[in-house]
Amino acid sequence: MYKFFERLIIMNTTLKKTAYIVTFFALASVFALIYYAGYYYATRNNFGFNNLITKEDVTNANPGMKAYDDTLNVAANENPIITTSTKYIEECYDQDTGELTKTESDMPIVLLGLDREAVIDYLTTYKATNVGTGDNVLNIQLVSFSAEQVVIRKTIRDIDEIYNYYVVSEDSIIKIYHSDQTTLFADTGIDISNIDEEYKKDLENGFYIETIHELYNYLESITS
Repeated sequence: MYKFFERLIIMNTTLKKTAYIVTFFALASVFALIYYAGYYYATRNNFGFNNLITKEDVTNANPGMKAYDDTLNVAANENPIITTSTKYIEECYDQDTGELTKTESDMPIVLLGLDREAVIDYLTTYKATNVGTGDNVLNIQLVSFSAEQVVIRKTIRDIDEIYNYYVVSEDSIIKIYHSDQTTLFADTGIDISNIDEEYKKDLENGFYIETIHELYNYLESITS
């Protein structure tokens, strides 16, 4: 009798375990079915995805705004310099004729290794020390700059058409010539040793003056 009840208890326990297992798998199956049914419904009906905004949506809605680019633009961070492979183009604009000519030549040695700012500094210094001091160049400027090509423009004009007088010191004496630098206009007799140092270098190099009025004003300023 005792063994009968023992078997009955064991059987009952086994049935309970089996029932628990069956119930667990049944519930898991139901939840899985509900999940996949919901996912399928949402996919078919775009439920919950209507408010997503893509990069294309933003770009189309704002045509003036540059699209975001995930790629790092390395070139934008570079500071290009002039090398021997950089193309050098010199433009020459003649103010008298209105003609613009372009010449491609070897890169001047003085420009090799310079970046854009250094080229501008060089041209500024060149203009300050050379323009209007004997040749017909009125201006020189940088037109474009890249590692592949540099374009520099010189603006020229016939000096004789602009300037009437050429001022220079000879044997420390200031003399005034006509613009041809040959025909003497006046020997001022002014000794440059008696004027300020800031004027001496210009007088030693020589420079042009346009009108007689400007000439008299200059001579008065350096001797007063």
